[in-house]
Amino acid sequence: MKIKTFCAIILISVFNYGCTIFGLDRIHYKVKPSTLTYQGGNVGINLTIEYPKYTLHKKLTAELIPVLKYRGGEKAFKPILLKGEKAEGSGIIINRSGGTIEYTASIPFEAGMFEAELHVKGKQFLKGDREVGSCITKEPIALGTITTPLLWEKGETFSYGKNNLTPITLTKKANIYFAYNSFNIRPAEKDSISKGTFNSFVDLQIKNGGTFKNVEITAWSAPSDFEEGLNNELSTKRAGEVTKYIQTYFKGKNVTPPVTNKGGGTDMNGFNAIVNGKNFPGLTELIKKVKEGAKNTELKSVGNEAYNKFEKEILTPLRKAEVKLTVIEKPKSNSELSDLAKNNPKQLTLEELLYTTETILTDDAEKMSVLQQTINHFPNDWRAYNNMGIIYANQGKLDDALLQFQKAEKVSGTEQAIKINMGNIYIQKGNYDLAVKAFGAYNSFNAALANLLAGYPEKVDAIIDGSAEKEKAVSYYLKAITAARMNNIQKTIDHLKIAIAKDPELKTKAKGDLEFFGVRDNEDFKTMVH
Repeated sequence: MKIKTFCAIILISVFNYGCTIFGLDRIHYKVKPSTLTYQGGNVGINLTIEYPKYTLHKKLTAELIPVLKYRGGEKAFKPILLKGEKAEGSGIIINRSGGTIEYTASIPFEAGMFEAELHVKGKQFLKGDREVGSCITKEPIALGTITTPLLWEKGETFSYGKNNLTPITLTKKANIYFAYNSFNIRPAEKDSISKGTFNSFVDLQIKNGGTFKNVEITAWSAPSDFEEGLNNELSTKRAGEVTKYIQTYFKGKNVTPPVTNKGGGTDMNGFNAIVNGKNFPGLTELIKKVKEGAKNTELKSVGNEAYNKFEKEILTPLRKAEVKLTVIEKPKSNSELSDLAKNNPKQLTLEELLYTTETILTDDAEKMSVLQQTINHFPNDWRAYNNMGIIYANQGKLDDALLQFQKAEKVSGTEQAIKINMGNIYIQKGNYDLAVKAFGAYNSFNAALANLLAGYPEKVDAIIDGSAEKEKAVSYYLKAITAARMNNIQKTIDHLKIAIAKDPELKTKAKGDLEFFGVRDNEDFKTMVH
């Protein structure tokens, strides 16, 4: 389709014979902009229809249908119904004195619309349904479609909410208590290890294939038992005895985790923690004496009842060794994760659920189901909402995607990944100002594209130069478009040369791209694209 001329407003009023006698040939059409533009999946037109005096007989009706002719077919916009001042039926009344009609409409974009012509077909009717004339504009009233928003497809993809799945580390603690001034382990204390919950935990981890990483043993003495040196010595002996017992215990399980031990000396931290939750007569005085360094014999001066209670509830629990076992849980297989995620998600952690949808499941419906379960169980984590939004976006369900991103933003507050995703959605929906707001100060190809489409071409180069995509061919191509819109011919040519050198396929695109209509007669441009 040969483009003959372009200007800010195209004024065309030439019709085939057939409408002349009825006046439709004298209608003028003004299209702004003169080049049609892709936006939000559609091609839209803003049309001003100027009709002079006596355009339409007062008893006739007419129908104007803007039609976009393109490679592969043609699509009609919604019809414009007109009628004379005394005609019956529906339609816009055409005054005999002349006037103006404003018209906007859109049709879904199709690939062949890169090259297109906008025409208007006209029909006139007598008494509502009797056609008495038809015509079509000989010359197009607008040409081609600018599709710069579709460059988004070559920009960055959506930002996924990554899982942080790492081997699950489990710990189990048990305390062994000692008599005053003793480091011997009493039978009942051994039973607390070999027959209690500690033993059940060990057996379960052996059964499940857990890795026994280490055992840490720390022993202490009560602060009023002895001087610091003796307390250190006693706590060290206690740690040593427990170490020997624990090594023997695990040997019987055919497990040999490394065991470390240390004497913690006087347990003042434990003392402070216990007394903070107690209240009985004489306690305040006893605490004071202990912090002043008094020993057990001196504490009895407060009174036997107070001292005995103090001994039983505070000092006795401090004469202990803590056994801390660390086990790395055997990771679940992919098949186990998949099965549990789909059938019993409560048994999985947040990270396991996210990992499963990110790396194991391939069916979108299954992913969505598991992500919804993840949201149900972990509503305060943004990633499941975000990742569900990405699935919707890839399915072309932009409104559903945006809703999920908005939920993710509400939960996370300031997560940059969500804002990037929202910006990408707004570009596709044609909401360029909202896209700019979503991207904020983030530098990327898509952020630069959003600024150009929103009417801020002066910001484009700086955003691209600050992005990770600055050396991509498409980035130089976008810079060339920006320069063309700012009527900077030399920068347009310079950026195009680099873009085409990096990606020769852009030569064909540039040749037909109406963004460069203003430089088509430039010799350097013609050399590049031919």
